[in-house]
Amino acid sequence: MSFRDSTSAAKVFHKLVTVDEALKELDEYLMSRQLTVEEVDLHHAWGRVLAEDITAVSDYPPFDRSEVDGFAVRSSDLEGVDEDNPVKLKILGSVSVGEQPKFSVEPGTCVEVSTGAMVPRGADAVVPVEHTKRVGDYVYVYRSVAPGENVTHGGSDVVSGDVVALEGTLLGSAELVTLAGTGVSRVKVYRKIKVGVVSIGSELVEPGKQLKPGEVYDANSYYMGAALRELGAEVVFYGIVEDREDRLREVLRKAISECDVVITSGGTSAGAGDITYRVVDELGKPGVIVHGLKVRPGKPTFIALIGNKLLFGLPGFPLSMMMVFNILVKPVVARLLGLRGSYFTYSEEAVLAERVAGYLGVDRLVPVVLRIRRGTEGMLAFPIGYRSGSINTLLLADGFIRVKAGVPYIESGTKVLVYRLNNRKITDVLAVGSHDYLLTDVLKALSREFTVKYVAAGSLAGLDAVAKGVADIAGVHILDSETGTYNEEVIRRFGYGDRVALIVGYMREIGLVTLKGNPKNIKDLRDLLRDDVIFINRSRYSGTRVLLDIALRNLAKELGLSFDELVNKIKGYHSEAKTHSGVAISILTGRADVGLTLRYVAQKYDLEFVPLAFERFDIAVGVDSLEAPGIRQLINYLKSNEFRQLISKYPGYKLLSNTGELKFLR
Repeated sequence: MSFRDSTSAAKVFHKLVTVDEALKELDEYLMSRQLTVEEVDLHHAWGRVLAEDITAVSDYPPFDRSEVDGFAVRSSDLEGVDEDNPVKLKILGSVSVGEQPKFSVEPGTCVEVSTGAMVPRGADAVVPVEHTKRVGDYVYVYRSVAPGENVTHGGSDVVSGDVVALEGTLLGSAELVTLAGTGVSRVKVYRKIKVGVVSIGSELVEPGKQLKPGEVYDANSYYMGAALRELGAEVVFYGIVEDREDRLREVLRKAISECDVVITSGGTSAGAGDITYRVVDELGKPGVIVHGLKVRPGKPTFIALIGNKLLFGLPGFPLSMMMVFNILVKPVVARLLGLRGSYFTYSEEAVLAERVAGYLGVDRLVPVVLRIRRGTEGMLAFPIGYRSGSINTLLLADGFIRVKAGVPYIESGTKVLVYRLNNRKITDVLAVGSHDYLLTDVLKALSREFTVKYVAAGSLAGLDAVAKGVADIAGVHILDSETGTYNEEVIRRFGYGDRVALIVGYMREIGLVTLKGNPKNIKDLRDLLRDDVIFINRSRYSGTRVLLDIALRNLAKELGLSFDELVNKIKGYHSEAKTHSGVAISILTGRADVGLTLRYVAQKYDLEFVPLAFERFDIAVGVDSLEAPGIRQLINYLKSNEFRQLISKYPGYKLLSNTGELKFLR
């Protein structure tokens, strides 16, 4: 169904289309839009899109100018000159920046010039002042110069009439300095389009407010607003709208009347409570033209045309929303702004590090982490596991790849196109592993010189990420049940010894935490079996969880129970906190009575602490990452006095005699 006949044809909802088909559906609409042009002063041109090619008004530089402080000379006067055989030249005068020379350099003469000053006629080079010695009205020159040395010739960068910026260019600081430097004062630009952003859902709350059970914070509008502004759009926020047809109809009517494009998130699936597409379809013709994409995640996406206004309905889960925004919405908004080429989708090529399976009948969007390939200028793309509702994945992912419908898999080593979710620099040091407060401060120190990303995902997940080359380092504290040792034996047992080394870390004390005063009188792990006690666990991939499960297995043997029988008696065993702070907050808010965490956390949150053990916390490091400057700096820091002073501020933490030592486990 084309845009033209959609005004009269009966619409069939839930007929899924591909992303490419959806974009093609909008082609006629986009081609019918006449972009409005206006002229603005260069001071007001940042973030605007050029409506015409711009040519230089003036040469740049507009004259021959000196690159150094020194003396303008004829290079032929200095042939054969060196430290032992200087030449003596008469100084005719000097030229400062902004002055026109009053002299012409003849044989045996020179003119003193400042950096940026015009080079006088007759001179074809400049001798730096440090290679000269002035004596009265003469100067001794102790080195020769080649013709053109230390001189930037007029028009060598840009010649008057050269095209310096193309139509469709988004004007940023680099473009503005070039335009100004070549004499351009006003430019014709396309009118900014106004994009309305609406978050839909009775469960949504503005950040900063107190959450009630079942509520979540609105995050999507913040991403969309920032991404739209980067394109040069004017953004209008219409806030959060609850799942009420009358209220949603009112807000969307207002947004459509005031904006060129409206983007909603949430309320897009086919459930009885998802009313958005029904409300939109009643607002005007032709209404909803696409309801559902052949893509996962992101299937419940719709597109509507209300008169000459465009409306996108995106999924509510942040990761789904971001990927669909980049692959579908961004190209359309970019064209409406007059942008051309790569502004549609910021993407780059990379080599896929692991095999990725496709889905039958739908495109699959897979988040990836980008890493610079050691010894090359290329990129590696590592697929990462995710849930479409994940926010944590957004901290890790640099972009996503698209596995087309019908493609069973993309093999590792294949070149793939990565759609970037952001334009930030690929991180120098990527840490994925156990959550630790001291390690956070260590990485902060490292970030003085390097870009660092730290994702708390648990010891086991971090170790796996390092072994695969996704991460450079991982904080790990995994107890081996057979040997009673930490980390080293586990790495060997997993077969990671040839890929993963270990930087010796430190000890930290772990125990049970409760509200101050220990109102439930909890003394040890046996108390977790009581009917009146609710426990909060750590995530299954964390070292804390491994330690707990080993202790619970031993307790189960003592009590003559299976491990499953025992943990099923623990209320809250399957409730997981991703971080140590999460454990503390669960107790403070009354969600749980007790949890397993660090002494440092107990003091930080003013909780009661029942000590159980000391555990060793090390830093796993990829063997291929060892020569990276950031990793060498990390090892040196762990051996430094600065680190010793830092760890002394952490209750329950202790240095080891060999902290900072590098161990190979092959």
